[in-house]
Amino acid sequence: MTVTSSLQCTWHPQDVLELRLHRPERRNALDQTLIDALRDALDTDARHARCTVLTGADTFFCSGGDVASMPGADDGLFGPAGRLELIHGVIERFAALPCPTVVAVEGYALGAGWGLALAGDILVAGEDAAFQAPFSQRGLAADAGVAWHLTRRLGRHGANRHLLLGEPLTAPEALSAGLVTILAAPRTATRVALDVAARLAAGPVESVAVTRWMSRVAEDRDVTGFLREERIGVALAGHGRDAAEGKAAFREKREPEFAR
Repeated sequence: MTVTSSLQCTWHPQDVLELRLHRPERRNALDQTLIDALRDALDTDARHARCTVLTGADTFFCSGGDVASMPGADDGLFGPAGRLELIHGVIERFAALPCPTVVAVEGYALGAGWGLALAGDILVAGEDAAFQAPFSQRGLAADAGVAWHLTRRLGRHGANRHLLLGEPLTAPEALSAGLVTILAAPRTATRVALDVAARLAAGPVESVAVTRWMSRVAEDRDVTGFLREERIGVALAGHGRDAAEGKAAFREKREPEFAR
């Protein structure tokens, strides 16, 4: 396990990488040090993983941006924008990893922490977890992609319940809305996420990569545009080693053994 002042990086069997936010004294708030640590881990270790798990441990995921370290009026017009660009860089790196990503949320994910959690492929949440975007109540505008995700899943009026009024969304509500993938018993979200990651890491890396790409493309294309991209994805996956092994296993009536 590699430990920085604010991030723990642990390798698990099958090349599963666990990134654990570790600022318990600030409820894992995103400050410059944690943002830099996440960016560096995503640029290095995560590039060699078969699956990456992002967690905040068993009590809380992330309380959002660290208000105490945020740029203010004295930092000029572009001070806050510069800070946000760094957070955007982390979210974009996480979403663009070549391996599947799983996020485990316990307790709560607030503000930018919610945006970071939504960037993963699979989101596992404790049954008693909650999500909140209290930007307006702090005189701020929603950031970290939260408004993008909420508007697409909840519609404009449904999203504004959380974006304008700051009302929390419980984990069961988030599951029903398609903002959470799996509910876990309280304090087991990380364990469940690691189990899911192990399943993904043992699976067909090539077809998983193509399917992840297609699911993200689907969010931004009409059906004609998506079907055009789908033809490319299916062709790529169908000519890979995973497809060859899957077909051979089917013919031979055995479980596939995908290459590592």
